[in-house]
Amino acid sequence: LSADATSDSRFETSKSLSDIRIHSLMCVPLIDSDGNSFGTIQIDTVSDRDRFRDEDLDVLLSVATQASIAIDNARLHEYTLRQRAIQRDLEVANQIQRGFLPKQPPQLPGYRFFDYCQPASHVGGDFYDYIPLSDGRVAVIVADVVGHGLAAAMLTAKIAAEVRFHLLSTPEPAEAVTKLNASLARDLVEGHFVTLLVAVLAPDTGEVTIVNAGHMRPILCRGDGPANDIGDEQAGLPLGILDGFEYQQCSVQLPPGGLLLVYTDGINEAMNEAQQLYG
Repeated sequence: LSADATSDSRFETSKSLSDIRIHSLMCVPLIDSDGNSFGTIQIDTVSDRDRFRDEDLDVLLSVATQASIAIDNARLHEYTLRQRAIQRDLEVANQIQRGFLPKQPPQLPGYRFFDYCQPASHVGGDFYDYIPLSDGRVAVIVADVVGHGLAAAMLTAKIAAEVRFHLLSTPEPAEAVTKLNASLARDLVEGHFVTLLVAVLAPDTGEVTIVNAGHMRPILCRGDGPANDIGDEQAGLPLGILDGFEYQQCSVQLPPGGLLLVYTDGINEAMNEAQQLYG
């Protein structure tokens, strides 16, 4: 409150007051529910006879309080509407992303396939696929796109299509992954990459050919022996990091009663309610 702005020492350097010839003014802040100021209300007069008093400031403060509540509520309402729209979009994106996943595992005599995928949020960067190859083999794909949310989900759609194309058009899995990496190294935004595990099963022999692009090592569990990580020496870089990188493959025999486990970091980074890693 300034009853006489022309003689108020607080405004000695304010050229705008003297230019507009403001004689008296009062100003109160607009404050949201968190106590943060988001604006002001100012009333001034150029009449030297109508000076504002403390009673006028009290009235303006009351008005500003009501205005703050109304504006804050309007902003919260607008925010809620935006969040609801985003929520709807995420739910649709989740349905679309789940549409990329296989409807059911392969039905091969003598083999059983199990799969499970639950994103940490509505959408995520993990995906898997089963790809029947022309020679009777079946490729099992597990991949993890760095990051979460819509950006990672959109990239999984691209990866899913390209890995299928390269595996169907290239006889050797390592060569197919090398070609896939060359494509992604050109297209991915800097800082983005993909880890990928390809396991190609020959049903008639039980041989599994594995190509690992920066992914967690698969675990081979034999029915009568210990579990072992597979393919340490042949594991390569994640996809999209280095163009021209040559990937290698290794082969293992899946014994009768054995289990080959392929997973993403959602397993080894899982936490309990106290935010502690399991194991």
